[in-house]
Amino acid sequence: MKRILVYVVVPLLLALGSLANLGALQLETMMQPSWSSTLRLAWNASAMLVIVLAVLAAFSGRIVRTLVRRLVFLVALVLVVVAGFVPRAVRMAEQMSAAAVQQAADADLEMQFQGDLLDRTDEVQAHIDQKTPLAVADALTLLEFAASADLSWRSLPDHTPEAFSLLEQAIDGKVLDPNALVPGPTADVPPVTLTVAFYDKFIRPGSPRAIKKHDWDVLQILVAKGADLSTPAAAQVRADLVRTVVLGEGRFLSLQ
Repeated sequence: MKRILVYVVVPLLLALGSLANLGALQLETMMQPSWSSTLRLAWNASAMLVIVLAVLAAFSGRIVRTLVRRLVFLVALVLVVVAGFVPRAVRMAEQMSAAAVQQAADADLEMQFQGDLLDRTDEVQAHIDQKTPLAVADALTLLEFAASADLSWRSLPDHTPEAFSLLEQAIDGKVLDPNALVPGPTADVPPVTLTVAFYDKFIRPGSPRAIKKHDWDVLQILVAKGADLSTPAAAQVRADLVRTVVLGEGRFLSLQ
Protein backbone atom coordinates (compact mmCIF):
# COMPACT_ATOMS: atom_id res chain seq x y z
CA MET A 1 0.00 0.00 0.00
CA LYS A 2 2.83 2.38 0.89
CA ARG A 3 4.51 1.73 -2.46
CA ILE A 4 1.24 2.42 -4.30
CA LEU A 5 0.89 5.70 -2.42
CA VAL A 6 4.40 6.78 -3.32
CA TYR A 7 4.66 5.47 -6.88
CA VAL A 8 1.14 6.34 -8.04
CA VAL A 9 -0.25 9.24 -6.03
CA VAL A 10 2.92 11.36 -6.01
CA PRO A 11 3.45 11.22 -9.81
CA LEU A 12 -0.27 11.87 -10.29
CA LEU A 13 -0.19 14.98 -8.10
CA LEU A 14 2.94 16.33 -9.77
CA ALA A 15 1.48 15.64 -13.21
CA LEU A 16 -1.71 17.48 -12.30
CA GLY A 17 0.36 20.41 -11.03
CA SER A 18 2.40 20.57 -14.24
CA LEU A 19 -0.71 20.33 -16.41
CA ALA A 20 -2.31 23.08 -14.32
CA ASN A 21 0.80 25.20 -14.95
CA LEU A 22 0.45 24.63 -18.70
CA GLY A 23 -3.22 25.56 -18.52
CA ALA A 24 -2.39 28.70 -16.56
CA LEU A 25 0.03 29.74 -19.30
CA GLN A 26 -2.76 29.51 -21.84
CA LEU A 27 -5.08 31.59 -19.66
CA GLU A 28 -2.38 34.22 -19.09
CA THR A 29 -1.88 34.67 -22.82
CA MET A 30 -5.49 34.53 -24.01
CA MET A 31 -5.62 38.28 -24.70
CA GLN A 32 -2.19 38.37 -26.34
CA PRO A 33 -1.23 37.74 -29.97
CA SER A 34 -1.41 34.14 -31.14
CA TRP A 35 1.38 31.81 -30.15
CA SER A 36 4.29 31.07 -32.42
CA SER A 37 4.55 27.62 -33.93
CA THR A 38 7.56 26.94 -31.69
CA LEU A 39 5.67 27.81 -28.52
CA ARG A 40 2.65 25.77 -29.59
CA LEU A 41 4.90 22.78 -30.33
CA ALA A 42 6.64 23.17 -26.97
CA TRP A 43 3.29 23.28 -25.16
CA ASN A 44 1.92 20.18 -26.89
CA ALA A 45 5.16 18.26 -26.38
CA SER A 46 5.32 19.27 -22.72
CA ALA A 47 1.76 18.15 -22.05
CA MET A 48 2.50 14.79 -23.64
CA LEU A 49 5.79 14.44 -21.76
CA VAL A 50 4.13 15.17 -18.43
CA ILE A 51 1.69 12.32 -18.97
CA VAL A 52 4.31 9.88 -20.29
CA LEU A 53 6.78 10.66 -17.52
CA ALA A 54 4.10 10.38 -14.82
CA VAL A 55 3.17 6.94 -16.13
CA LEU A 56 6.87 5.99 -16.24
CA ALA A 57 7.28 7.10 -12.63
CA ALA A 58 4.26 5.04 -11.60
CA PHE A 59 5.50 1.92 -13.39
CA SER A 60 9.01 2.35 -12.02
CA GLY A 61 7.66 0.87 -8.80
CA ARG A 62 7.73 -2.52 -10.53
CA ILE A 63 11.48 -2.41 -11.07
CA VAL A 64 13.06 -5.05 -8.87
CA ARG A 65 16.44 -3.46 -8.24
CA THR A 66 15.99 -0.85 -5.55
CA LEU A 67 18.69 1.58 -6.72
CA VAL A 68 17.47 1.54 -10.32
CA ARG A 69 13.85 1.89 -9.22
CA ARG A 70 14.54 4.91 -7.06
CA LEU A 71 16.74 6.53 -9.70
CA VAL A 72 14.13 6.11 -12.45
CA PHE A 73 11.37 7.30 -10.12
CA LEU A 74 13.21 10.44 -9.02
CA VAL A 75 14.41 11.35 -12.53
CA ALA A 76 10.88 10.90 -13.91
CA LEU A 77 9.41 13.12 -11.19
CA VAL A 78 11.97 15.86 -11.81
CA LEU A 79 11.29 15.73 -15.54
CA VAL A 80 7.52 15.92 -14.91
CA VAL A 81 8.05 19.22 -13.11
CA VAL A 82 10.57 20.52 -15.63
CA ALA A 83 8.31 19.65 -18.58
CA GLY A 84 5.58 21.84 -17.09
CA PHE A 85 7.85 24.89 -17.28
CA VAL A 86 9.41 24.35 -20.73
CA PRO A 87 6.75 26.41 -22.60
CA ARG A 88 7.26 29.30 -20.18
CA ALA A 89 10.99 29.17 -20.86
CA VAL A 90 10.32 29.14 -24.61
CA ARG A 91 7.94 32.08 -24.28
CA MET A 92 10.47 34.04 -22.21
CA ALA A 93 13.19 33.38 -24.79
CA GLU A 94 10.87 34.58 -27.58
CA GLN A 95 9.99 37.72 -25.63
CA MET A 96 13.67 38.49 -24.99
CA SER A 97 14.46 37.97 -28.67
CA ALA A 98 11.56 40.20 -29.74
CA ALA A 99 12.64 42.86 -27.23
CA ALA A 100 16.18 42.80 -28.62
CA VAL A 101 14.89 43.18 -32.17
CA GLN A 102 12.60 46.04 -31.11
CA GLN A 103 15.44 47.75 -29.25
CA ALA A 104 17.65 47.57 -32.34
CA ALA A 105 14.82 48.93 -34.50
CA ASP A 106 14.24 51.79 -32.04
CA ALA A 107 17.94 52.63 -32.04
CA ASP A 108 17.93 52.73 -35.84
CA LEU A 109 14.83 54.95 -35.81
CA GLU A 110 16.44 57.37 -33.35
CA MET A 111 19.63 57.57 -35.42
CA GLN A 112 17.62 58.08 -38.60
CA PHE A 113 15.59 60.86 -37.01
CA GLN A 114 18.68 62.59 -35.67
CA GLY A 115 20.22 62.43 -39.15
CA ASP A 116 17.05 63.78 -40.75
CA LEU A 117 16.90 66.61 -38.22
CA LEU A 118 20.48 67.64 -38.98
CA ASP A 119 19.88 67.43 -42.74
CA ARG A 120 16.71 69.51 -42.54
CA THR A 121 18.38 72.06 -40.27
CA ASP A 122 21.20 72.46 -42.79
CA GLU A 123 18.68 72.67 -45.64
CA VAL A 124 16.63 75.38 -43.95
CA GLN A 125 19.73 77.39 -43.05
CA ALA A 126 21.04 77.10 -46.61
CA HIS A 127 17.75 78.44 -47.99
CA ILE A 128 17.79 81.27 -45.45
CA ASP A 129 21.34 82.17 -46.41
CA GLN A 130 20.48 82.08 -50.11
CA LYS A 131 17.12 83.82 -49.53
CA THR A 132 15.32 81.17 -51.57
CA PRO A 133 12.05 79.62 -50.39
CA LEU A 134 11.57 75.91 -49.95
CA ALA A 135 9.62 74.17 -52.70
CA VAL A 136 6.03 73.68 -51.54
CA ALA A 137 6.48 69.88 -51.55
CA ASP A 138 9.53 70.24 -49.32
CA ALA A 139 7.68 72.71 -47.08
CA LEU A 140 4.79 70.26 -46.64
CA THR A 141 7.28 67.51 -45.85
CA LEU A 142 8.88 69.74 -43.20
CA LEU A 143 5.48 70.30 -41.60
CA GLU A 144 4.90 66.55 -41.50
CA PHE A 145 8.38 66.01 -40.07
CA ALA A 146 7.77 68.52 -37.27
CA ALA A 147 4.41 66.96 -36.42
CA SER A 148 5.94 63.47 -36.16
CA ALA A 149 8.98 64.43 -34.06
CA ASP A 150 7.57 63.02 -30.82
CA LEU A 151 8.94 59.49 -30.55
CA SER A 152 8.00 59.04 -26.89
CA TRP A 153 5.20 56.64 -27.85
CA ARG A 154 8.02 54.27 -28.78
CA SER A 155 9.89 54.99 -25.53
CA LEU A 156 12.30 57.25 -27.41
CA PRO A 157 13.03 60.97 -26.89
CA ASP A 158 10.49 63.64 -27.78
CA HIS A 159 12.14 65.84 -30.40
CA THR A 160 9.15 68.14 -30.81
CA PRO A 161 10.85 71.22 -29.30
CA GLU A 162 13.76 71.03 -31.77
CA ALA A 163 11.48 70.28 -34.72
CA PHE A 164 9.06 73.09 -33.88
CA SER A 165 11.96 75.47 -33.40
CA LEU A 166 13.23 74.53 -36.87
CA LEU A 167 9.77 75.09 -38.33
CA GLU A 168 9.50 78.53 -36.77
CA GLN A 169 13.02 79.33 -37.97
CA ALA A 170 11.99 78.44 -41.52
CA ILE A 171 8.89 80.65 -41.31
CA ASP A 172 10.67 83.57 -39.66
CA GLY A 173 13.49 83.23 -42.16
CA LYS A 174 10.99 83.64 -45.01
CA VAL A 175 11.75 80.27 -46.59
CA LEU A 176 8.45 78.64 -45.58
CA ASP A 177 5.30 80.59 -46.26
CA PRO A 178 2.06 79.35 -44.62
CA ASN A 179 0.22 80.91 -47.55
CA ALA A 180 2.34 79.45 -50.36
CA LEU A 181 0.07 77.84 -52.94
CA VAL A 182 0.05 74.06 -53.29
CA PRO A 183 -1.21 72.85 -56.69
CA GLY A 184 -4.26 70.61 -56.75
CA PRO A 185 -3.94 66.92 -57.66
CA THR A 186 -5.33 67.66 -61.13
CA ALA A 187 -5.38 70.72 -63.36
CA ASP A 188 -9.08 71.37 -62.73
CA VAL A 189 -8.61 71.48 -58.94
CA PRO A 190 -7.64 74.97 -57.72
CA PRO A 191 -4.54 75.34 -55.55
CA VAL A 192 -4.82 75.82 -51.79
CA THR A 193 -2.46 77.39 -49.29
CA LEU A 194 0.18 75.30 -47.56
CA THR A 195 -1.80 75.62 -44.32
CA VAL A 196 -4.99 74.27 -45.89
CA ALA A 197 -3.05 71.52 -47.68
CA PHE A 198 -1.56 70.40 -44.36
CA TYR A 199 -4.97 70.51 -42.70
CA ASP A 200 -6.61 68.53 -45.50
CA LYS A 201 -3.95 65.83 -45.41
CA PHE A 202 -3.35 65.36 -41.71
CA ILE A 203 -6.23 66.84 -39.70
CA ARG A 204 -9.43 66.79 -41.75
CA PRO A 205 -9.59 62.93 -42.04
CA GLY A 206 -9.82 62.52 -38.25
CA SER A 207 -11.65 65.71 -37.36
CA PRO A 208 -13.30 66.24 -34.97
CA ARG A 209 -12.91 62.98 -33.02
CA ALA A 210 -9.32 61.86 -33.56
CA ILE A 211 -6.67 64.46 -34.31
CA LYS A 212 -3.01 63.94 -33.51
CA LYS A 213 -1.97 66.50 -30.92
CA HIS A 214 1.17 67.57 -32.72
CA ASP A 215 -0.65 67.93 -36.05
CA TRP A 216 -2.90 70.37 -34.25
CA ASP A 217 0.13 72.12 -32.73
CA VAL A 218 1.66 72.60 -36.20
CA LEU A 219 -1.61 74.10 -37.42
CA GLN A 220 -1.55 76.50 -34.46
CA ILE A 221 1.99 77.58 -35.39
CA LEU A 222 0.95 78.25 -38.98
CA VAL A 223 -2.05 80.28 -37.85
CA ALA A 224 0.06 82.25 -35.36
CA LYS A 225 2.59 82.96 -38.12
CA GLY A 226 0.04 84.59 -40.42
CA ALA A 227 -1.83 81.84 -42.25
CA ASP A 228 -4.61 83.31 -44.40
CA LEU A 229 -7.87 81.55 -43.49
CA SER A 230 -10.21 83.91 -45.32
CA THR A 231 -10.56 81.77 -48.45
CA PRO A 232 -13.49 79.40 -49.03
CA ALA A 233 -11.06 76.46 -49.03
CA ALA A 234 -10.19 77.29 -45.41
CA ALA A 235 -13.80 77.18 -44.19
CA GLN A 236 -13.37 73.85 -42.41
CA VAL A 237 -10.12 75.04 -40.83
CA ARG A 238 -11.93 78.09 -39.44
CA ALA A 239 -14.75 75.90 -38.15
CA ASP A 240 -12.37 73.58 -36.31
CA LEU A 241 -10.33 76.41 -34.81
CA VAL A 242 -13.35 77.79 -32.94
CA ARG A 243 -14.19 74.42 -31.43
CA THR A 244 -13.15 73.44 -27.91
CA VAL A 245 -10.08 71.21 -27.72
CA VAL A 246 -10.50 68.11 -25.55
CA LEU A 247 -7.21 66.38 -24.79
CA GLY A 248 -7.48 62.62 -24.97
CA GLU A 249 -5.28 59.76 -23.91
CA GLY A 250 -2.03 59.25 -25.74
CA ARG A 251 -1.27 61.19 -28.90
CA PHE A 252 -4.79 62.30 -29.86
CA LEU A 253 -7.27 65.05 -29.09
CA SER A 254 -10.83 65.77 -30.15
CA LEU A 255 -12.88 68.88 -30.86
CA GLN A 256 -16.27 69.80 -29.50
